[in-house]
Amino acid sequence: MAAGRVVRRALGLDGVWIPLTTPFAKDGSISWRALEHNLARYERVPFAGYVVAGSNGEAPYISPEERIQLVKAVRKSTNKPIIGGATAESTTAACQLAKGMANAGADGLLVMAPFYFRKRMTNEALSYHFKKVAEETELPVVIYNMPFVTGIDISTPTLAKLAEHELIRGVKDSDIRKCAATVQETRSLNFDVLIGSAGYLLGALLAGCAGGINGLAGIMGDEICKIYNCFKAGDIHKANEIQNKIAKADILFMVEQGVPGLKAGMDMIGLAGGDCRVPILPLNESEKDKIHQFLDDIGFLPVETSQQMQN
Repeated sequence: MAAGRVVRRALGLDGVWIPLTTPFAKDGSISWRALEHNLARYERVPFAGYVVAGSNGEAPYISPEERIQLVKAVRKSTNKPIIGGATAESTTAACQLAKGMANAGADGLLVMAPFYFRKRMTNEALSYHFKKVAEETELPVVIYNMPFVTGIDISTPTLAKLAEHELIRGVKDSDIRKCAATVQETRSLNFDVLIGSAGYLLGALLAGCAGGINGLAGIMGDEICKIYNCFKAGDIHKANEIQNKIAKADILFMVEQGVPGLKAGMDMIGLAGGDCRVPILPLNESEKDKIHQFLDDIGFLPVETSQQMQN
């Protein structure tokens, strides 16, 4: 194993990770200027690191080449760790994408189970896929368990077996009960569990999770990081107060509205959100008004507008 890869193996997953959205210009291309604008703001937040080209980054709608370019662009703007979304339907394609991300500066990989032929995705097939991607790049892999998209719920025993591999470093899951069970099964291994929902972050931390990869951090990053920091400081009461506030926002943005809602909220607080790539359509005015009112009610408005960043 190359010396540079040994250093990367030490990647720590503790803390709050922000899965970056991908800003697009009016012509549908990636707006690199808008990305730089967002990163300048996020660099002032105590995130553990960045997840690039994940679900919030609209990975299914951006090409492998664009995903690699996104990693490269983020690497130019930060010294924080970067986890690249290396999901693809074939193991060969996932390995090619992962190698490109490694060369572009990724420190780790987030890999979802292939699911088009889900009936053939046995435990053996899934294990082969995750291990092969890790071994081809020598980068730590975080498994992305997302059964409501893939139709595949990777079992806790399977995760525990995968955790024995030195490069399978953790799992992201939004099911807090599953997270708690996985923590118990992997406690003796060098394996971390990350909660995918900010609405359950404190509960996940209390259950032994290392932190979270939370889409809502795109808007409320400081608050989500405060939950983590208060927990680490032993101030559970304060952490719970912030968690209650976060839970309502997580339902609105991540459950009801999804990425279009997250991006609309970003626009309203001075970040560059913009539209998603089609076929995802923008929110209607009623949906935008609901988000605007919510942000106003919790004191997040106004900051500045960034519509010009989309040009």
